[in-house]
Amino acid sequence: MNMGNANGEDAIEALQAQAHIWRHAFNFVSFMSLKCALDLGIFDIIHDHGKPITITELVAGIQMLSPTKSCDIYRLMRILVHSGFFARQKPGNDAQEEGYALTNSSRILLKNNPFCITPTLKATMDPIITKPWSFLGTWFQNDEHTPFATAYGETLWDYFTHDPQLQDLINDGLASDSQLVTSVLVDKCKGAFHGLNSLVDVGGGTGTTAKAIADTFPHMECTVFDLPHIVAGLQGSKNLKYVGGNMFEAFPTGDAILLKKVLHDWNDEGCLTILKRCKEAISSQDHKVERKLIIVDIVVRENEQVNDEASSLTKTQLFFDMLMLVLVAGKERREEEWAKLLLAAGFSSYKITPIVGFTSVIEILKTNKTSAKMNMGNANGEDAIEALQAQAHIWRHAFNFVSFMSLKCALDLGILDIIHNHGKPMTITELVAALQMLNPTKACDIYRLIRILVHSDFFARQKLDNDAQEEGYVLTNSSRMLLKNNPFCITPTLKATMDPIITKPWSFLGTWFQNDDHTPFATAYGKTLWDYFTHDPQLKDLINDGLASDSQLVTTVLVDKCKGAFEGLDSLVDVGGGTGTTAKAIADTFPLMECTVFDLPNIVAGLQGSKNLKYVGGNMFEAFPTGDAILLKKVLHDWNDEGCLTILKRCKEAISSQDKVGRKLIIIDMVVRENEQVNDEASSLTKTQLFFDMLMLVLVAGKERREEEWAKLFLAAGFSSYKITPIVGLTSLIEVYP
Repeated sequence: MNMGNANGEDAIEALQAQAHIWRHAFNFVSFMSLKCALDLGIFDIIHDHGKPITITELVAGIQMLSPTKSCDIYRLMRILVHSGFFARQKPGNDAQEEGYALTNSSRILLKNNPFCITPTLKATMDPIITKPWSFLGTWFQNDEHTPFATAYGETLWDYFTHDPQLQDLINDGLASDSQLVTSVLVDKCKGAFHGLNSLVDVGGGTGTTAKAIADTFPHMECTVFDLPHIVAGLQGSKNLKYVGGNMFEAFPTGDAILLKKVLHDWNDEGCLTILKRCKEAISSQDHKVERKLIIVDIVVRENEQVNDEASSLTKTQLFFDMLMLVLVAGKERREEEWAKLLLAAGFSSYKITPIVGFTSVIEILKTNKTSAKMNMGNANGEDAIEALQAQAHIWRHAFNFVSFMSLKCALDLGILDIIHNHGKPMTITELVAALQMLNPTKACDIYRLIRILVHSDFFARQKLDNDAQEEGYVLTNSSRMLLKNNPFCITPTLKATMDPIITKPWSFLGTWFQNDDHTPFATAYGKTLWDYFTHDPQLKDLINDGLASDSQLVTTVLVDKCKGAFEGLDSLVDVGGGTGTTAKAIADTFPLMECTVFDLPNIVAGLQGSKNLKYVGGNMFEAFPTGDAILLKKVLHDWNDEGCLTILKRCKEAISSQDKVGRKLIIIDMVVRENEQVNDEASSLTKTQLFFDMLMLVLVAGKERREEEWAKLFLAAGFSSYKITPIVGLTSLIEVYP
């Protein structure tokens, strides 16, 4: 095939940028697929099997699985393989069929794992927790304390009072996380506790951490201090007791105060009050003991990305930062932010020791004396360290949807067009001034939104000029695709994909596997997506606008780079061609070719053709106009194999009635290449294709297909041969011959 000269470079660059956008936008598919696997109990089924389990064995092990959904379990499993939650293995030396085994990450999701974080994960995935993300853009413009309050009219803490089940789920997860971090803390960071006679664990909940410290240091008097209703009825031990109270007022004194993942729940004002209470509590102690405050929390290291792993951990820390903003108005802090707070509270020095994962221990001394180097011990707690590494991997995938929702917020606020219209790198100060509807109290949070999008490659930092110290923000190739005046703009499709109507069905994926509904969308709404469109034309128009833009982009590459596929044809029928974006471009490029757009009568009604272009209404499952070639551009992925086979047979009938040599079916669609990952980019593209496959499953019962699946359909429809030519990005051109 003649791919031509590089005359459509803008379109090719746009297709590459589009692939990047979809990769980030659909990262939430990993998140919701993981939830589905938890709902179905797949992790424990594989664990209990005792060896790699085949799809056949797994299907048999899921007791409530609807028989009609058995073949779709493979699609769920392969997306989770690509996300690192399962690994493919041969069950035995002679086995032909591959089996699936757990990875380190999935093992900490097992019910009997002492470090199990499934409760927290399920709470994070609960629709009650995910809904507020859709209100992030609105929150930036109103007076509400949090996006959660914008969504529900009350704080998360108030919400807990009438949903104790959600509170219990989160508390169970926090207790498990506490056990995991504490295991590393008392094994690897003993030096932080040496020489202390007493310790107060402020906000210590039910005492998971304090119990472990009390057991490790039996001479130390440990106190758990939390709200009265949390510690009521809890029994202490010889060197452990519980005290109720309010940390914003006063709390018990001790040689050391411990704050483990407490301060990230609060804004700077709240943190400063707590830190001052801490200083008061340790200042009243005997000067003979080295008194200190011990903080276990995230220290964001956004400027210390020495490798991909460090960059990935930083991004996860930033995901948590946005989670704190959305739920409780808290934040994850950089070292300079911690230092500023500690100085303001009256502390003189501190020392940060990173522990495995994305958490650090911060020791703040009451005196100016420099503390001894922390004893990190020998490798006696490898299980806990391995679990922390696995936990970091899980959160990285679980919170990938933060990029998705942060991008939606930036679109809602018009940030991309504001930066573009500025014409040069734009500082945060300039951006805040340009956001006319921005609530002044939220101005400082714009930086937090922008930096997560920098880490997702939607913005880039640049110096304002050669001598400037201040950085500004510019667009990347990916974000330029979202500008209103970009002819290839995919913002409408992206906004539709991000719409709560479209995201809600993902929460029903596990339920759908166990019922007889056609799609998870139907499980969520009691009707198909097509039926839903009839009473929500705005959503339909949003999706159609996006599809038209996508069609224009793919078509630009098609007629410039793949002309060989159309040369020699006298007539072509674009089946499911919508308003004719593709057919118009082909008709203009090949003025001697008779082009026909064939779609439903209500879609083509009133559309005007041209000299070599006409519109015909009808049903593709019955019959359609004949031509030298039939074009199906992103049509077949909307349908299951049975529907595809019917359409393909109609295609063969339409081109077989022609006498001309060179008759063909031309398909523009994805060909999933899951076994051809020669590099990271190829692997990333494959994963994005699998995201689209799951999207098709959830919305319309369609699928993205591997080459062998396409070949099987072509053979069944009576075609003799085919040729696949990959196009830039996610899509391929398939020529199929009768």
